[in-house]
Formats: sequence, C-alpha cells, structure tokens
Amino acid sequence: MPASNLVQLSDSDGSLAVIAPELGGWLLRYARTMPNHGLVEALHFSQTVVDRYPKEMYAGSPILFPLVSFNHAQGKDHHYQWNEKLYALPQHGFARRTKWTVVDQSDASVTLELRDSDATRGGYPFSFVHRVNYRLNAGRLHWEQVVKNQSSEAMPFCTGFHPYFAVPLTPKSERSTCFVEIPDSKRMIMHDRGASFTQKAFPSQNWSVQEDVSDTLFLGGLKKHEFVLVDPGSELEVIFNFEEAPQHRFAALWAKTPNEPYFCVEPWTALPNSFSRTKDRELILLEPQRSFRAAMWMELRGMA
Repeated sequence: MPASNLVQLSDSDGSLAVIAPELGGWLLRYARTMPNHGLVEALHFSQTVVDRYPKEMYAGSPILFPLVSFNHAQGKDHHYQWNEKLYALPQHGFARRTKWTVVDQSDASVTLELRDSDATRGGYPFSFVHRVNYRLNAGRLHWEQVVKNQSSEAMPFCTGFHPYFAVPLTPKSERSTCFVEIPDSKRMIMHDRGASFTQKAFPSQNWSVQEDVSDTLFLGGLKKHEFVLVDPGSELEVIFNFEEAPQHRFAALWAKTPNEPYFCVEPWTALPNSFSRTKDRELILLEPQRSFRAAMWMELRGMA
C-alpha cells in the first residue's frame, strides 16, 4: 500500500515501528538499531505478503478480535451461536480485515480506533469501541488495548495478538539455532476440533523453532506471562511480555512449516471454539459501559 497510508513511529534510540491502520491496524514492523548489526527487524516483514492482503497476513502482528482461532456451531465452520441465533464470524475475527482510524498521533506514539458498523453488526450484533495504542520508548515497543462495550447487554468476545517473529533475526545466524524460552505451563490438548481440551504439565524449556507446530502448540496456566525468542548466532533476543494482560491466559505457538522465516508466539484470552464452550468460561463477558484493558511490550536487545 502507499507509504502515505502507513504510520511510522521512531524514537531517539534509533527504533522504529510501522503500522497500517487501513489494513486492520496491522503492526507491520518493529525494528531497532543494534551494535554490529545495524537496523534489525524483530518481526518478519514481507512486502509481498502485504501486497496480498487480506488473503495473506504472514508478517508483522495482526490484531485478533472478537474471535481467536476458529469457531463452529450447528455443523458450520466459522459460525457461532448466541442468544439462540447463528452468526458467521471469520477465522480470528474481523478486526484484522477492517479499516481502523487514527485518533491520536505523535512521533513515537499512535492510537487507532475501531468501532462497530453495519459491516460488523451483521456477524457480531454488539456496539463497541476498540482502541489500540502503540508507543516506542527507549527502544521498547509498548501497546495497550482497550475495548468498551457500548451495547445494552453483556458483550462476549475473545482477543489476542499474532506476532510473526523473525527467525533468524539477522543473516549472521540460522533458523535452526533459534529457540523460545517457555515458562512453566500446561499443554492444552484439543479434542474433536475444539469441542473440549485436556491438559498436561509442560515444564519450562527452550523450545526449538525447528519443531513442527503446524498443528499449533496451545499453552495455558502460564507461570509467567513472558516468552523470550533467542537467536544465539546473532547474539540477540526478543522479550515479549504481557504481564499487564492477565486475561490473556493462553498462548499459541505456530508456524506453517519448520522452514518459514517466522515463528509465532500468540497471547490469547481463549482457546479455539470458545463461543461453543461457554461452560469453560474462556469468553470475556463485558458488561454494558464497562471496559477491558490489556497491555504488552516487546524489546529487541542483546542477549543477557
């Protein structure tokens, strides 16, 4: 898309972030100038992928709302049932495929807003205001998410982010040497396409990005809301912290194949098919005129 439709943030540390409001509020890039490397991209960026939007979004960090992953109901994929009515809702929701509006902007910060419209209410009959603020500070990228329910009834939703971390981080390294530091957690095992989940202990470990996660590794019960992507060959790491997002209780690790130039570590508030598993209490039921808030940050830095 034209550069004039992109928002570029920068700070005195030499960091930058690029956001595409018209492409679903898509965070396209977060990069930082590092000693011995120059400008390093923490997120996988591909102009080819951007040019294929909305068919492909295998880059940056899309916003997931009001659904993460998939849902099916009454034998139909990409549907959910609410108040005895059946609605269509696409994979990962509609936010990433809907134009956002810039409501505030400075050199190092931007706030985007998405409101319900005729287009959204057909599949999601609720009135809402959803804002996301991205802010650079001393080389670290912060973002805050606020969702307000403007309906007259409780509003169900789940939400998450889908960062595609670059692996390796620089040409000086190889994908095969990179790994993710995972905290103590529980592995959530899906049955019958999300009809139910069981769990087993998943102790803290360094998870090679060469592991095949094309079927998605789901984690819950996270002892710490932080993951670290480590690239030993580049002597760099990316810390992804969501301690200020307590309702993001789950994480999904995914890559299409073990050979992709990216690896995804995604914090979610729910697991797949959550609208059809209300008894599991994963859906957020936001009361009228109440707001949901979550905050996260990532930082590219030299290995500790």
